[in-house]
Amino acid sequence: MQKEEKIKISAIINTFNCEKTLCDTLESLKDLDEIVLIDFHSTDDTIEIAKEYKAKVIYSNKNELDIAFNQALDEIQNDWVFVVQDTEIAPQKLLFELNKYIEKPKKNKFCVTLPQKNFYLQKEIKFLKQRGILRLFKKGHAKLKNNFSFELKSQNSKIHKFNRNFKIQNGYLYNYLEADILKETENIIQGLRLEFKHVKKANYCVFSKPFKTFCYWYLIKRGIFEKYGFMISAKKAYFEFIKQIMLKEKSIKGIEDDI
Repeated sequence: MQKEEKIKISAIINTFNCEKTLCDTLESLKDLDEIVLIDFHSTDDTIEIAKEYKAKVIYSNKNELDIAFNQALDEIQNDWVFVVQDTEIAPQKLLFELNKYIEKPKKNKFCVTLPQKNFYLQKEIKFLKQRGILRLFKKGHAKLKNNFSFELKSQNSKIHKFNRNFKIQNGYLYNYLEADILKETENIIQGLRLEFKHVKKANYCVFSKPFKTFCYWYLIKRGIFEKYGFMISAKKAYFEFIKQIMLKEKSIKGIEDDI
């Protein structure tokens, strides 16, 4: 594949304050014909970096991602859509294989799942292997639901699992967990508006679910055998704790509003 030739795929990336990783992500996608960012009103240099790569930007509120995403689907120029995270890198060999696939897709298989390798501090974290996630699809065959998961729109659509069919070394998306963890922490800090009295009213689930989350990832998913397994499992438990606190606060406010 010559560099001047553009792959007729449109990439869609959800972004928020990702200036530290976006350059690498966009650089890996520069051979695609079109790149669209759905941005949650970033306050760093995310948009400036996107402009350097001539990416189109659609602004969205975080609770309206499905609306913005499906709007982007209506506006993109190409028939095939590639969903990428702002902490991921798509190797050249992967894009080459995707290009070959869209030229002659398997019968009725217009939705493709891709494998992902997770790295933390330049070391692959194998216990965080994810199930196949829908990453490539033809317009009209899938859409984003309001719970941020994809659903097939066409009854005739079938899913092609590339994690089994790829026989090349770099047939993966590469995700950098340290950037994910940093971004998630920033999002929690910005979105957290709690009073201490709400924490004191927390019920049993606020503490039990984070503990269960840690045990699941560290013991059952075998994070104990990874160099950074304890740290990542603890982070997942921390995020679950924050989630439970925020849910508790929401329920308390709902009761207070009804009084």
